Amino acid sequence: MIKKLISSILLLLLASSVSAVTLNLKNAELLQYRWEESSAGPPRKYYSLTDKGGVFLIELDSTWKDLAKAVRLTTKIKNDE
Repeated sequence: MIKKLISSILLLLLASSVSAVTLNLKNAELLQYRWEESSAGPPRKYYSLTDKGGVFLIELDSTWKDLAKAVRLTTKIKNDE
């Protein structure tokens, strides 16, 4: 019973975190969404990157690769000592 309650609470926190992130991305004009009617259940929201979001994603990917490389080099140097 407690595990189910904890699981439910974590799921709610995750959902609210995802909503906050998507709202921030939309407000920054990096993300857009559209509503589509569903044959089963409520309408659904579909997200996609804007042109600005695509450029940001490329920059973020490049930064991530640079960071990963720096960590690998730092770790390699420490392991070689």
